[in-house]
Amino acid sequence: MAREMTASEQKAWMHFLEGDPMFRNFVASQTRAGDEAHQRIASQPMCPKCERPGFHDVHGMACNNCGYRGVPAMTTRQYLKEGWWK
Repeated sequence: MAREMTASEQKAWMHFLEGDPMFRNFVASQTRAGDEAHQRIASQPMCPKCERPGFHDVHGMACNNCGYRGVPAMTTRQYLKEGWWK
């Protein structure tokens, strides 16, 4: 059962999507892909340096926003579920 995002969740997603056209394109392509889009987006690694979603990489993750490459802090799902964005 789907639920609407709270205002603070919407603010977190706007933070994720601003200034990063590559991640915006990734989200757009995944939403066209089908029902598992949210699961794929939510499984992206979270950057420990700038707190934005990045991409899986051989080093663990790569962040397009700040250039961090290394071990991810957590997944985007964990970040939102545990309330780190509040």
